Amino acid sequence: MMSISIIVAAVVVFSIAIQDVNAHGYMYIPLAEFTDSVTSAWIVQIEPQWSGDWDSCSSDDSDCLTTLYTSLKSSNGYSNIRTLLDSDTSLYGADCGYTNPDATAKDPPTTGDATFSRGMVHVGPCEIWLDDTMVLSNDDCMNAYGDGTQDTASVFTPVDYSSCSTSGCMLRFYWLAFQGVDSEIVWQVYKDCVPLTGPAGGSST
Repeated sequence: MMSISIIVAAVVVFSIAIQDVNAHGYMYIPLAEFTDSVTSAWIVQIEPQWSGDWDSCSSDDSDCLTTLYTSLKSSNGYSNIRTLLDSDTSLYGADCGYTNPDATAKDPPTTGDATFSRGMVHVGPCEIWLDDTMVLSNDDCMNAYGDGTQDTASVFTPVDYSSCSTSGCMLRFYWLAFQGVDSEIVWQVYKDCVPLTGPAGGSST
């Protein structure tokens, strides 16, 4: 007969695994819908695609990782991460990730911001685009928009929705998270798409 201690240990391991799966996130306000079941996971996890001394930084050293990232972004000729992450869907994951770009359009918040489903706990850049207009960008979104814990949802601000057409637009969220796995830094890619009804408050562009 299986002992109580073994059962308890199995439950603990299972719980940790579930927390790890769910400890990522997606666009919550305005709400992303999914082509299948709701998932907060990254769409791909790959080794860093820019050559650099990534493993000299620990995964919780935001200064080291951000400095390295910004230096390599410049030397590799990129001004934003959308250009990189949309350049090769076989490498960086499908357009819109797990989210459904054909979902019912959502009204944008009138508060001039957007909210993630939880707090970001990995260093890395993120961006929000409305169609082809970038409306938010930061090279260290964990510290810029949250407190470093997943319990306090990250709020992206300011987000100016005025560039969204009165006929609607597509909000695109990108996050390139730097995670430590087996003492090495890996890249985790997130892409969310949320169709919007128009500019916040219905103002014209």
